[in-house]
Amino acid sequence: MESTPVNWEALDSLVVDFAKSENLIEDTVSSPSPLSSPSPSSSSVSSSSYHSRLVLRKIRRCLEAGDIDSAIDLIGAHAPFILDDHRLLFRLQKQKFIELLRRGTEEARAAAIECIRTTLAPCALDAYPEAYEEFKHVLLAFIYDKDDQSSPVANQWSERRRIDISGMMSSILRAHLHAYDPVFSMTLRYLTRFVSSFFDSFAIGTHLKLLCLLILIFCDCPSIFIPFYAAFIIVTAFIKEFHHQLQI
Repeated sequence: MESTPVNWEALDSLVVDFAKSENLIEDTVSSPSPLSSPSPSSSSVSSSSYHSRLVLRKIRRCLEAGDIDSAIDLIGAHAPFILDDHRLLFRLQKQKFIELLRRGTEEARAAAIECIRTTLAPCALDAYPEAYEEFKHVLLAFIYDKDDQSSPVANQWSERRRIDISGMMSSILRAHLHAYDPVFSMTLRYLTRFVSSFFDSFAIGTHLKLLCLLILIFCDCPSIFIPFYAAFIIVTAFIKEFHHQLQI
């Protein structure tokens, strides 16, 4: 079954409009009519934010999959200023060099050498003070195998580097493109994760089972006697878990 993309911006707007109509929140912006449609400027900003988040998601997925060329193409099309920063470009090209060697073919090895000559080495000269040392260090990947955990470049071979560079680029792009998730969708994700971890910790079942029960059962279940000490343990654990989630 294919998943249907959700327009979180539109969902957030619907919830806010409902909250305003029910006087649950104060509407600071006066409108001529409760049935008036949102302004064109508001709609364009909403659409732009949603588009930016889609682009950001594509870039992140490319980086996490090791497809650096596709990520660079997307960045060049939507945020070319990123590629003007040699510090960021050097890290992207260094990861591209590793990903080319990871393929293990002669064509990929030749492409890795070309990457060094045309982009990686020039960026290393003026990216940041430690960049040239990092450049010489990453060249050891030509000598050591990716499966050698004792090699001096084992951390460069690690796929964890994909996650690191993906997170770094996502943070930078999100700030510059204002591609922040709507508050409502972030709240839903937090509550879903919180409920899931809470019920899993008590082996009660996943939150999906709980949601199915809430949807399918249309009446309250008969009361079940719970000893006082058992109820106290559950409540205490719930408070501790809630406090832990708030700290996160």
